[in-house]
Amino acid sequence: MEPGPLGGETEGGGASAAGRAPEVGERVRVARIVDGCPDDMVPVASFCIDRYEAPNVLGELPYALQTAYDGEAWCSERGKRLCYADEWVRACEGPHGRTYPYGSAYRDDVCNDDHPWIRVKWKALARWPRDVALDEATRLFQADMSGARAGCVSEEGVNDLTGNVAEWVRRSTPSPRVGWDHVLKGCYWAGCFKEPRPNCAFTNAAHPGTFRTYEAGFRCCSKRLPEGEQLR
Repeated sequence: MEPGPLGGETEGGGASAAGRAPEVGERVRVARIVDGCPDDMVPVASFCIDRYEAPNVLGELPYALQTAYDGEAWCSERGKRLCYADEWVRACEGPHGRTYPYGSAYRDDVCNDDHPWIRVKWKALARWPRDVALDEATRLFQADMSGARAGCVSEEGVNDLTGNVAEWVRRSTPSPRVGWDHVLKGCYWAGCFKEPRPNCAFTNAAHPGTFRTYEAGFRCCSKRLPEGEQLR
């Protein structure tokens, strides 16, 4: 048995429409440092942010059905960390404070954020990592491959910040509740909950970091480094 598309196990480990999940101990690439950031990240202000949603590879499907702690572990293994909410917002708004990553006005079909919502079988998802949960997540999955929407890019070159999968980030200010140190940003392929347009400011703070939901992924951030220094 091998790790399956969303963190369970499948015979042969074949790919599916739901994307490949993080694998513990998978090979970590050694990146060159360009302008203070690894070449798979974008320099933004004083930090670096992954160009794409994890696994941060152009043309691959983003990870989904992830908890915040899955993201923390995956980023840490690469010498990175989950982004803080204020970093994520800065990357999305760009230096000119845009409402959307691509501009000040919402535009249809620019980002993957307008698919119809599909009714969720929550009892099936709650049985993760059993096959019934993976099958349900695959049925619900409507994400694009990373970078597929050429216009869904920030002013500084970060792709898919709104739409596609929602992204776990660390809270920028302490939470009053233990275990609620993360929030979700960016909405997902079916938009936002009670928000008409997926935008840079929207935050979903309704779940603890242990919450595993079919539309949630993440991306990583790190500090900027001197030219020539390796990340790890």
